[in-house]
Amino acid sequence: MSVLQLRTKHRTFEIVSTLLPDQASYVAVRDFVNSRIRPEARGRENQPQRKEPGKYCFKCSYEGNGQIFASNGERLWRVETQHFGGRPRYPYGVFRVPDFVVYGQDDKEALRVRLERKWPLARFVMLENESPVCTIRLRSLLRNKYTLAFADGQNWVFTMPLFTVLFRGRSESGKEIRVRLWSHNLWYVLIDPSADTPQLVAALAFLHRERLRFN
Repeated sequence: MSVLQLRTKHRTFEIVSTLLPDQASYVAVRDFVNSRIRPEARGRENQPQRKEPGKYCFKCSYEGNGQIFASNGERLWRVETQHFGGRPRYPYGVFRVPDFVVYGQDDKEALRVRLERKWPLARFVMLENESPVCTIRLRSLLRNKYTLAFADGQNWVFTMPLFTVLFRGRSESGKEIRVRLWSHNLWYVLIDPSADTPQLVAALAFLHRERLRFN
């Protein structure tokens, strides 16, 4: 995924290559914008884009596999649903819910989310090196409200209201998460920088998969 950023004095606009019909369209937009840049600004074109804390792009398939990108387009993590039998499928999880695994840039397992209890409302545990770091609980029969209880004491409520593309999360300390759906498979995520941790990002990516699983 490539990201074209247009920066003004007041805000930054992002054009992601996957939002255009094809790569050629992205290149055409990029070249047109570059042609309008003042000469003194062109010298900065090749400078690497910096990552903005707390800003992510989640991509996930209905089968539960995908990637997590930083704001500059760098891939940070890969996510995988470990389907029983090793073959991706959809729908799934009617009788058994497969583990959700997050891999780092070195392609080694970083975090794993496993079902602890399915009825009446599901409860999951996130493991890091086989140690529990977060408990994820479903709180609504509509499957649009979850709580996240982290081992460090941080507790969150995350809601996905019906008939909207804007989701929100809030911690007991007042920190916030905002999610905008570009499509069911593509989320743009903004986390309060002071609360931004790999464990929280992984938990949100898992909730993305769960929403797709029941979509």
